[in-house]
Amino acid sequence: MGLDTPATVALAAFAIGVAFGGLARWSGFCLRGAVEDVLTRDDAPRARGFLLAMAVALVAVQALVLTGRLDITRAVVMPTSLFWGGALVGGALFGIGMVLTGGCGTRMLVLAAGGNLRSAVVFFVFGFVAYTTIRGILAPARAAFMDVSSVKLVHQALPLVVGPVVLLPALAFILWRRVEMKHLLAGALIGLLVPAGYLVTGVLGNDDFDQTTVESINVTRGGGDVLVYLLTWTGSKINFGIAFVAGILVGAAAVALLRREFRLEGFERPADMLRYAGGAALMGVGGVLALGCTIGNGLTGIASLAPTSFIALPAMVLAAAATMKWRWRNKA
Repeated sequence: MGLDTPATVALAAFAIGVAFGGLARWSGFCLRGAVEDVLTRDDAPRARGFLLAMAVALVAVQALVLTGRLDITRAVVMPTSLFWGGALVGGALFGIGMVLTGGCGTRMLVLAAGGNLRSAVVFFVFGFVAYTTIRGILAPARAAFMDVSSVKLVHQALPLVVGPVVLLPALAFILWRRVEMKHLLAGALIGLLVPAGYLVTGVLGNDDFDQTTVESINVTRGGGDVLVYLLTWTGSKINFGIAFVAGILVGAAAVALLRREFRLEGFERPADMLRYAGGAALMGVGGVLALGCTIGNGLTGIASLAPTSFIALPAMVLAAAATMKWRWRNKA
C-alpha cells in the first residue's frame, strides 16, 4: 500500500530537515553568527555562507516560478496584505531575542541535538510562545496590531528586478575575500533546500482532496505545532513543519555523534536561564509577527520576493547588531 499525500509530504520534509540539520551542525550556519562575524572578523565566514544560501534559494525558486513549475501565490510567506508593523517590530524582537539566547530557533534545534540543554529549553519556550501568539492568549493582541499596521498589497511579490538588486551585492561580498570552503558549500546546499521544500508542499502535496499548505523551510509555526503534536498525538496530523523540525534534530545529532561533539551542557546560573527564556519568548512573539524566523524570512521569504521579509530581515539584523554591541559595552 502506498503512502497518502500527507505522509509522503512529511517523509520528504523529514529528509529536508535531516539535510539542513547536518549541514548546519557541520558548518555553524546561523544568522546570529553571521552578524557577529561581520562585526568581529574580516572574512566573516558565516555571513558569506548565509548570503550564498540566500542567493542560491532566490535564483532557484524564481527559476521554478518563471518556468511555470511552481506556483507560490498561496504560500504562507505571500499574504495579500503587508503586515508592516509585524515585520518591523517582530523582526526587531526576534533579532534581540536571538542574541540573548545565542542563536535563532533553528540554531537552538541544532545545538540541542548535540546535548545542549539550554538550547532545548529555549526551543520549548520559543515554540510555546509562538503558538500562544498564533492561536492562544496573545492572539487577540496580535490580531489588533495587524488591523492597525497592515496595508493591502497590489501585488503579492516584489518585482523580479529586485532579485538582481539583492544578488549582485551579495555575490560581491561573498567573492570579496577567501573563506573556508565548508561555509560556502553548506550555504549553497542549504539554499537548495528552499526550492525543495516548495516542490514538496506545492507540487507533491498538491492533492485536490487533501491540500497541503504551501510553505518551505521555517520553524516558527513548526515549533509550536511540534509541542501540540506531542501533547495530542492521537488527534493530530503530522505536517511539513513538524517533520522538518524532527529531521533537523536527527541530522544535527548524527553529525554531532560522528564528530564526537555530543556533550551535555546546562545553565550555569539562574540568571542565565532567565535571560535565555526571555530571549526565547521574544523570538516566539517576533517570529509570528514577522511571519517567520531567520530562515523563514532570510531564505524562504527573500527567495519568494515576499515584501514582508524585506522589512523583517533587516530589522532582525540591525536589532541583533545593536544588541550585541550593547552587551559587549556592558561586559567591558
